[in-house]
Amino acid sequence: MGITKRFIYLLAAGILVLLLSLFLNTSLTFFILYNLICASTLIIDYLISPKEELIDIERLGTKSLSIYEKEPILISVYNKSDYKLNMELIDEIPDFHFKCDSKLMKVLIPPHEKQKLQYYVIPTKRGAYSFQAIHVKFKGRLGLCTKQFMLKLPREYKVYPNLKNLRKYRLSICNNRQFKQGQRSIKMLGRGTSFESLREYVPGDEYRKINWPATARGNKPIINQYEPEKNQHVHIMIDTGRPMGYTVRGHRKLDLAVNTALVLSDIVNQNGDKSALLLFNTEVNNMIMPGKGAGHRNKLLEALYHIESNKQTSNYEDAFYYFKKKERHRSIVFLFTDFDTLEEAEDILKVLPMISKNNLVVLILIRNEKLENISELNVKNTEDLFRKGVSIELLEERRKIISILNKRGVLCIECEAEKLEYTAINKYIQVKNKSYF
Repeated sequence: MGITKRFIYLLAAGILVLLLSLFLNTSLTFFILYNLICASTLIIDYLISPKEELIDIERLGTKSLSIYEKEPILISVYNKSDYKLNMELIDEIPDFHFKCDSKLMKVLIPPHEKQKLQYYVIPTKRGAYSFQAIHVKFKGRLGLCTKQFMLKLPREYKVYPNLKNLRKYRLSICNNRQFKQGQRSIKMLGRGTSFESLREYVPGDEYRKINWPATARGNKPIINQYEPEKNQHVHIMIDTGRPMGYTVRGHRKLDLAVNTALVLSDIVNQNGDKSALLLFNTEVNNMIMPGKGAGHRNKLLEALYHIESNKQTSNYEDAFYYFKKKERHRSIVFLFTDFDTLEEAEDILKVLPMISKNNLVVLILIRNEKLENISELNVKNTEDLFRKGVSIELLEERRKIISILNKRGVLCIECEAEKLEYTAINKYIQVKNKSYF
């Protein structure tokens, strides 16, 4: 039991009573009597106030949260008593992995009514986390005392890759869609092999696309229009080794790759292709074979929400061999990885032909902004000169490696962290339109 400001004011009023009693020479009697009355009133307030059993609290809302997004945590409070309750609630949230401006929720609930409260958290790490107890405090009927209790309401929340980005990208491509037999698909007409429609010839079209029977019937040049094939396999490989554990602008490279993988797989499935996932470091951690639909998407989510990077160098040879053994179709492979040294890059170059020979490989790297910033330093001393020289040399080696990869048929792209998702999606659309298969 606690006391309120009203009770403190009541005690303060006793000073006036004490001063009055000094004139009557009965100060001690009045002091004892007044304090007994205050204490009795406080006890009565506590006894007549609603008990804990008359307050029903439960957690509401989704159990799925998105990393780095402001997410509401919903709590329902039901006042079963016959009196209004002035309440304060504080939730216990897991330490370190959630940012929260204020966990304190205040509410005035009339008798026999239910109200929903909420506060916001920003998850900073993927995984499963348990929210435990809720601390409750409310004022007594007379407003003199406060009752406090702790209610254990364990609930597990899963922090997934950024699910809200899916809606953003769906909106961004809404002008690039067509309705076809009641289904939506991304409109990507190009030099594909699947017949899509007929249209009138315009200057610049290839002569080999002319449909001669249709031209004869219409007495004007008509050409065939093609679109890329459907149901192609698009594999997303994510390296969870040491280079992906570094941070860029406050976000780990692995988190950025995971978010991109989820968005890219969603776009791939919308276009009628099948997406797949392979996670690896020193060994293959998980592989989800090509598929689409809600069930397949849930499998990807469950595989991605809890993966962590380690401090070891990944084994590309084992990962590529495992992929080659499992996948027999010619596929598009998006490889999210990085390298810090020339030796690491050479390790990738040696084994990449295992998959690039029969598949189109798109290797996506995140720009090393820290290294670029050092290379642009204004030299003030010998240490700055040394650091700048080393960074320039490392960046030049990186550019050479990217150039070598592109010459060997691997589409190697280096992009800024905030453009990773757009880059991956745009490259997928370009690959489909140009029909490399």
